[in-house]
Amino acid sequence: MLNLNFIDIVISLKSIYHRFNQRQKYIEDLLLEKSRLETIISMIADGAILLDRKLNIIFINQSALISFKFLKSSVLGTPFSKYLPENIRNQLIPILNQMIQHSSYDKLNLSTRSLRLKLTSDSIKTFQLMISSVFDSEHHNLTAIGIIIQDITSQIGLDEAKAQFISNVSHELRTPLFNIRSFLETLSEYRNSLTEEQKIDFLEIANQETYRLTCLVNDVLDLSRLESDFLDACELIEFHEIIPPVVQTYQLRASNQCVELLVQISSKIGTINGYTNLLIQVLSNLIGNSLKFTSVDGRILIKVYSLHLDDHYQKNKLSKIRVEIIDEGTGIKIADQKRIFDRFVRLENNVHTLEGTGLGLSIVKNIVDKHKSNIYLYSELGIGSSFWFDLSLLEKKN
Repeated sequence: MLNLNFIDIVISLKSIYHRFNQRQKYIEDLLLEKSRLETIISMIADGAILLDRKLNIIFINQSALISFKFLKSSVLGTPFSKYLPENIRNQLIPILNQMIQHSSYDKLNLSTRSLRLKLTSDSIKTFQLMISSVFDSEHHNLTAIGIIIQDITSQIGLDEAKAQFISNVSHELRTPLFNIRSFLETLSEYRNSLTEEQKIDFLEIANQETYRLTCLVNDVLDLSRLESDFLDACELIEFHEIIPPVVQTYQLRASNQCVELLVQISSKIGTINGYTNLLIQVLSNLIGNSLKFTSVDGRILIKVYSLHLDDHYQKNKLSKIRVEIIDEGTGIKIADQKRIFDRFVRLENNVHTLEGTGLGLSIVKNIVDKHKSNIYLYSELGIGSSFWFDLSLLEKKN
């Protein structure tokens, strides 16, 4: 009898040990899965925060700490509200409390809320918070609340720029169309009473307004074409050949504004491989932009010269051509220089009523990018601006 009891005990112990091992393996699997999920969440670009029912912090990833710098001192297991600035606490905590009070699972609305926050520290940033309830496997009880943080500052800036662009384009389209129609109607109705000189003036104005419309449409189409990566084939380019015609195009306009156009092209520059029409457009946009902001008796200098830069990686000299447009214009504020090449931006709106869509410098940047280079700017208010970019020379083969 004792032997049987002993055998039963041994069997029971083995069974308990087996169940213990299974449970231990199950726990290890859960911990491994938890570690995997935390690793994945830590790597995503959006911020992620997980709170328990008491609004204590369970998990927070690195992106959330970067977005909300005031959470850097936070400790897991401590109240989330403890680290929030008062203005954010007043907006966010009532929503979280409301989600906990109404913690039943709603199949039509999966208890997801959104909140937009604007933070001001070194710069103004706007964040979109998506707040979701986390339920148990049976969808009965709320177990946690997840918060996803998205930085939408750039998106808002682009939306504002697009709205400004639409306003600019609407105005730029309406004005020349109205002028063309008015002058043509006048010519049609009063052609017998108008002098020949008046007729010529009216036609000239209509022609100028048509040119404005053409430039506007071309800017929009050019930017769209550049961003679609549809380009012509590269070809050999000599700056001695393409710069004089461009300068000649703007010479009359410069003379009318009493602005002097100067050209300095080094005699020792070589040949590059690029897109001729696009580089002509870059030169046209930069010269036209300088003319827009250069007043009477000002000067604009177009310089093209060779550069020999040290390549520390390959330990040799890199030969490049630098193209530089320097003007004695109004200059650009340092704050505006950061966004001067953004799409749809017209900085002159702040102080001028000049024509344009705000696409010219964005087109320049796109074209220079296509040539695997960068466009640079140096400017001082009241003194002038300098735009330049470098292009690689073709290597000479032995």
